[in-house]
Amino acid sequence: MRSKMKAGDLVIIAAVLLLAAVIAAVLAVPQRGGRLYAEVWQQETLVERVELTAGTDRVIDLEGHNVIVLEGRTARIARADCKDQVCVRTGTLTRAGQVAVCLPNRVVLKLVGDDSGIDAVAV
Repeated sequence: MRSKMKAGDLVIIAAVLLLAAVIAAVLAVPQRGGRLYAEVWQQETLVERVELTAGTDRVIDLEGHNVIVLEGRTARIARADCKDQVCVRTGTLTRAGQVAVCLPNRVVLKLVGDDSGIDAVAV
């Protein structure tokens, strides 16, 4: 016995694809307007806080243990002398709230944005 698709099945498939496309488009649009900062913490002390703009081009060397690269509105731990390299493999941070941590060297790189006063948006 062979089943055939009905018109209602096509409508459901089209609606799901449309919803997926809308969600992908919303997530792909970069956040604009808000300021973005890279905070570098070592041994629970704030070492530097740098505003990330389109023209940011900076390298922060933490006594040879970790090298942090800030390029444009992105930040990453480029090099670390720790054994596991988890912090390096974390990759490039691009949005507020993202964090890269080097536990052996007690280094935290995190991106923070302006506080808009909004915790969450439910649709």
